[in-house]
Amino acid sequence: MKNSLAETRFLTYATAAIVALMMIHVFHPQLSEIYDPVNYVSFHTVLEFFSIAVSMTIFLYCWKTYEKSKSMAALWLMFTFYTVGLVDLFHTLTFKGMPFFITESSVQKATYFWIAGRALEAGLMVIIMLMKDRKLTRDWRWPTVAASLATTALITLFVFTFEQSLPQLVIEGRGTTPLKNILEYIISSMHLAALVICLYKYYLNKHTVYLNLGMAFTLLFLSELIFTVYRSVFDLDNFSGHIFKVLGYYFILKGVYEILLPIDEYKQEAAAAESIIKKNPGAVFSFTKKDGIFTITYIEGGLIREFGFPPSQLPGTPVEDLLPATGGEIMDYCTSSWDYSESHTFMVQIKHRYYMISLTPVIEEGATIEITGAVSEITQFINQSTKQKQAL
Repeated sequence: MKNSLAETRFLTYATAAIVALMMIHVFHPQLSEIYDPVNYVSFHTVLEFFSIAVSMTIFLYCWKTYEKSKSMAALWLMFTFYTVGLVDLFHTLTFKGMPFFITESSVQKATYFWIAGRALEAGLMVIIMLMKDRKLTRDWRWPTVAASLATTALITLFVFTFEQSLPQLVIEGRGTTPLKNILEYIISSMHLAALVICLYKYYLNKHTVYLNLGMAFTLLFLSELIFTVYRSVFDLDNFSGHIFKVLGYYFILKGVYEILLPIDEYKQEAAAAESIIKKNPGAVFSFTKKDGIFTITYIEGGLIREFGFPPSQLPGTPVEDLLPATGGEIMDYCTSSWDYSESHTFMVQIKHRYYMISLTPVIEEGATIEITGAVSEITQFINQSTKQKQAL
């Protein structure tokens, strides 16, 4: 139900964004009469500062969560949005009409900073979406900040030094140049690629976080397309492009927050769940297949302790080693669950005791990566049923 609502919301928002873009184009003459470019520099500053605030929020959030998660994805997000936030700041400060900043503000400088920021954000987000996250052993936060500052410094030095000799990207009053359009189309294609990756990951895992990120990339894709048609950096198209960018960053913030939920919350929930499992008279377990052998990755519960096994020492133990000699049937179910990604619930008898076992595969990208399960003793229930049948 939750996924269905999320999908409906995604389709509604995406459709609304496309319709809004079409309406701006259809009613462009009428809207242009209402729109007053005199106020645009102020509006531009506010909109860009919102995007910069989002970038810095993501940076600080990733910085905080990295303390405990050591997530490589968090590190890449830190680099991406700290760098993009700084580059966007230079774009804002050098925008034509802004006060003198190092040199006189100009369309050329601001546009090159814009292209640099968008290219970094789009390219790095594609990389982040494709990479497989892993836990790092060292604290790489300060080196990441240093790399981000160095990247920003190089971009800034390049733009300020070669501003006059760089090819023009925008001719004020006439519009964007072919070079600018090509660069925007490349950036748009990267946003489109990120959108496709998000939707594919959602198809495989059904995690709604990918719909939020997908919505972000949809809006940013449309934003970049708008920036190929404006004639002046102060006109309605430029303004609407920034609106789409701001909305896109809002959804990026939502997506990143869901990906990197507070570690403390996870720890509290995990501790509570662990306490419940330990008190459970049965057992909860998970195992994976390594080198053709089913190996325990987690096991806990009263039943395990009753058998005299120390749960903390069992991860890494072959499943077969924990079963009696008559456990062949259980291994057959394990193999079936792994090979065919099927869930099984079955009863087994070990000596004079009866157990109900359930197996559920964990599927990622169409393949089983782990089996989770639970064991409950049902001897008393079976004995009572047998007595009732005998009485009849």
